[in-house]
Formats: sequence, C-alpha cells, structure tokens
Amino acid sequence: MDDSFIELEGHRIEAIPLGHTDTDDTTCLHVPYLDLVVAGDAVYNNVHLYLAESPQEGREEWLAALERIERLNPRLVVAGHKDPQAPDSASAIGETRQYIHNFAKLADNAESVLDLYEAMLEIHPNRINRGALWGAARFALG
Repeated sequence: MDDSFIELEGHRIEAIPLGHTDTDDTTCLHVPYLDLVVAGDAVYNNVHLYLAESPQEGREEWLAALERIERLNPRLVVAGHKDPQAPDSASAIGETRQYIHNFAKLADNAESVLDLYEAMLEIHPNRINRGALWGAARFALG
C-alpha cells in the first residue's frame, strides 16, 4: 500500500520526504490540483534561515530538497518560516537557495562570527529573525 498520499474531497495530497533541510527528516506536502506546496522547513520566505544544524553536507542536502520542490512546478509555496507580510510565491524557493549560497560563500571568507553576521545582513537586511542568523554564524565559525 502506498501511504505517501491521502485523498481529500477527490484530490490527491502527496507527502514528499526531503531529507535534511534546516533539520533532519523534513517533508513537504504537494497538492497538484492547486499547484501548491506546503514546504515546511525547506523553504523560508523573508526570514533568516536556521542553519545551525546544517554544516556543508546539510546545506547540500537542503539545496537538493529545494530542487525536488522546484521540479513539482508549484505556483504557490507556503513556507514553514515566513514573514506574515510575504506572499506565498514560488519565488521563495530560489530566494532560499540564494541565501544558502550566500551564507556558504561568506562563511568561507569570514574572519569572525560578527563579520559573517554583518555581511549577511548587508545582503539580506530586511529578513526577519536575526537571531537565527546569529546562531548560524556561531555554528559555522564558532
């Protein structure tokens, strides 16, 4: 029996395992009928990413999870961590990906936790939850 989906009012809702994103064993829900993904912890929308459990290997898995979501070709993406003012747009997938790339590049060149934190704030000044960024910088360089 395939238990990776349920049917609700005649429409399929698929549970898709993503592996590591901001923590281990995350999952998203895909509702093909609505071109919708409820992305859980895989996609952030205008919020600093929680990278304190994501060393380089974890970030690579996270990037692969984003690719899996993108291949579903959703029109709407509900992020698990989002600014309440942000729209539920599929563009959050690419923005999450870019944030991970920015963090990795800056972490490789930062001289201190504060340098990494401030460099990320220069690139992403309007994202909320700066505490997550500080924790990620401490994890990466502490």
